[in-house]
Amino acid sequence: MTRPESDAWVALDFETATAERDSACALAVVVIEDGAVTGRDSWLIRPPGNHYDGRNIWIHGITPEQTEDAPSFGELYEQIRPYLEGRHVIAHSAPFDVSVLRASLVRHRIPTPEVRYVCSCAMARRAYPLLPNHRLPTLCAHCGIDLDHHDAASDANACARVALACRDQVGASSVREAVELLGVSVRTL
Repeated sequence: MTRPESDAWVALDFETATAERDSACALAVVVIEDGAVTGRDSWLIRPPGNHYDGRNIWIHGITPEQTEDAPSFGELYEQIRPYLEGRHVIAHSAPFDVSVLRASLVRHRIPTPEVRYVCSCAMARRAYPLLPNHRLPTLCAHCGIDLDHHDAASDANACARVALACRDQVGASSVREAVELLGVSVRTL
């Protein structure tokens, strides 16, 4: 596995407009470098056709009116790309967020970047095995992390903070070392 020289990560969280994975309507990123949060950004995204399912609106509160003038994922990608380069990605329940990233890249015919990722939920299962579950609200309550669940910026920040809490829980010197100590798989996009 090729690793960045520094302990550089980006926690990301997507919200979707429908059950389709290529319907991203919000994205947030939180940068972790050498054990500290060093940056963050978030965007509203106009999903294909600016179409929403009521269930998704109920979950995250984002509406078609909020995204009608927002850029599409394809239009936004050049702003997102620098966050992915030279860093590993962390997402809570990574299979979902990674599938949204992958489907959005395919829909917009963007070449798949070389991205390696881990799941903060998988990290937490091993770092905090006695918790009743490892959902983001449960972990945030346990670790004293503020959370406005299903707000992409809050969820991405919580994901980053959970990864740092897991690092501290196992006495690792870096997130990368925590991933190794916890035996969590590093996957490729």
